[in-house]
Amino acid sequence: MMLGCLLFMIFGLNLNVLMIVIFYGIMMMGHRMSFSHTLAESLKVETGSLRADATAVCQTSQQLAGSIGTTVLAAIIAIWQKKPAVSYSLGTAQGSQAAFIFTLIISLIILFSDWKMFKTENNN
Repeated sequence: MMLGCLLFMIFGLNLNVLMIVIFYGIMMMGHRMSFSHTLAESLKVETGSLRADATAVCQTSQQLAGSIGTTVLAAIIAIWQKKPAVSYSLGTAQGSQAAFIFTLIISLIILFSDWKMFKTENNN
């Protein structure tokens, strides 16, 4: 996920359609890998009848986080679009680049959290 965000951040002002498809695919592959492992880890602590509820809670949390993330990234882009000395399209591109910097930071936090989670599990 970090690699996809980094590629978007670096090439953000010079993207073509093929680059967008490839970078987005890399980013989503990392996202799915992280979420799948986190879901599996959370289900290990639940037993029997609570497993279905735990799955529902994890999936609902993912949907909520996605909607919050969309709002935050849209706000970041909108801030750049409002800059007076910049055209709307350039502001959108620069705002998107800033949004991917923010996403890269979040992905670093996720990577660290995943590392700690699996390190803790391996020590037990």
